[in-house]
Amino acid sequence: MVVGIDIGGTKTHIALRDAQGNLRERVIPSDSWRRGGLFGDSANANRLVAEIHMLTGGSDSGHVVVGAHGCDTPEQCERFADQLRSVYGQNVTVVNDAQLLVPAAGQSAGVAVIVGTGSIVVGASPTDTMIVAGGHGWLFGDPGSAPGVVREAVKKLLTRRDEGRKVDILGRRLIAHFGVSDITGLIYALSVVPKIDSWAAAAPVVFEAAADGSETAIAVIEEAAAGLAANVINVHQHGAIGNAIVCAGGVITNQPRLYSALRDQIADIWPDAAIELLSAAPVFGALALADAAESEEQSCASKQPNPLT
Repeated sequence: MVVGIDIGGTKTHIALRDAQGNLRERVIPSDSWRRGGLFGDSANANRLVAEIHMLTGGSDSGHVVVGAHGCDTPEQCERFADQLRSVYGQNVTVVNDAQLLVPAAGQSAGVAVIVGTGSIVVGASPTDTMIVAGGHGWLFGDPGSAPGVVREAVKKLLTRRDEGRKVDILGRRLIAHFGVSDITGLIYALSVVPKIDSWAAAAPVVFEAAADGSETAIAVIEEAAAGLAANVINVHQHGAIGNAIVCAGGVITNQPRLYSALRDQIADIWPDAAIELLSAAPVFGALALADAAESEEQSCASKQPNPLT
């Protein structure tokens, strides 16, 4: 029996696979067990383990692999793993949630690209378990993310205003979306009390404007794809192994213009790479990693000398 867990910002997906291959799953709100951030409450690990026990029925499981949003360094991953081990008493491995994508796609190595409310690119090498580019947050980076797209769209619209150019389709639609009177009003709507949900909710407006011919919106999307491609190449050049690029997240999955732009840019700068959208749930990547960990542990155990012989 192995357990895989995908902890996202809003939901947690727990899956168990027994020795016969039978699968049991639960999807729960992350805030049903997590108080504050991942390390915001010392009892978070206890509550998550209680959720695992509800799925296992209290039976002992084998290896548990957790992909956790908010574990952005190897040190953070090991810290949360230690907390879970102390409560659960079983072998636990914690990785960043982006690291579930490649095994979930059935690949043994590659680069993961998440583009949703945020964006991050993650790979690994034989000597570095987490090679990261991006993930700087919606105010400072995260190209292609929902709030990032809106941020860059407003910046371009302000530049157009300063150049004395007319308001285009994108500008008119964002003005209407935020209920302001002009482009300048967008500054106040977005910055007086900046809220990620407010910014992200306007992202579809940018993609719809691009579909209707807004040159400004099209440029925003092309530049977002360029930023993501640069992060992919950064991770690759820092030693990440594998030429698979696996993409997931609400924006890249639901906005084909962004995915197509990224695919085209990757083809130009890394022609040997194979890019795809993840079709399986990321939690299956956690199960695949747990299976691999179980096999390795059993192999190591079989090589131990028998003290009775």
